[in-house]
Amino acid sequence: MATRERPTLPPVRLRLPGRSSEPEILDGEGVSSEDLERSLDAMAAVNRHLGGRRGLVGPLVSVARSLGRPVTLLDVGTGNASLPRSLADALSRRGHTLEWAGLDLNHRVLKLARQAGERSPPSRDREGRASPGAGTRGRLLQGTALALPFDDSSIDVIISSLTLHHLSDEEARGFLRELSRVARRRVLVSDLERHPLHYAGARLLGSTLWRADPVTRIDGPLSVLRSHTRAELATLADAGGFESVQIRRHFPFRLLLDGVPS
Repeated sequence: MATRERPTLPPVRLRLPGRSSEPEILDGEGVSSEDLERSLDAMAAVNRHLGGRRGLVGPLVSVARSLGRPVTLLDVGTGNASLPRSLADALSRRGHTLEWAGLDLNHRVLKLARQAGERSPPSRDREGRASPGAGTRGRLLQGTALALPFDDSSIDVIISSLTLHHLSDEEARGFLRELSRVARRRVLVSDLERHPLHYAGARLLGSTLWRADPVTRIDGPLSVLRSHTRAELATLADAGGFESVQIRRHFPFRLLLDGVPS
């Protein structure tokens, strides 16, 4: 089988072109298990440090307070499942319970997610006492984001992080409709914002922090080129079938689609 050539990244400019359709390395075949795990760890770090996780905690706490019971959550495109695990721990520290499931299409990714769960450190309460992490109590499922294996309005909150930019615009519209179909209370889609300064920063990370990561040093900047502007994301949200929707920015260069299903 022929190996696909690695993408060539355009130079940094003051104005970026329209959204790129260049496939990312991670979306192709032939990525080694080592490179795959390293890339998933890099994405988890982006969520942890660059606004992905931070923008989700507030809406989840709001839903938990309104329900007065455990919140059911599905993370679509879960990767190594570090995001729902960390969110479950964050809600546990605030006195709420998150019952989560992570869904991903790639069976190799799910294997790495299970291994990551086995290595998860214990949670600590306010007195410093250790206990099994709330984030370890979840399910991992294989399935496609475009046809979720769940009934209508069957899950309180559906989240998805760093998945939308992997889809074509047509797929993205169907993806948002599917999330809205299954969610009962809230849909939270977090992704990158296409911006020249963001691309410049991703290129800098590619030549420094990600230099030894052959996938992320290319896919990181390419993800920015494949992502949406705020106006583009708002246009996609119009096709999602939401009763109401907000698009919010989170520093730095992170967009959050916060939708209430109809």
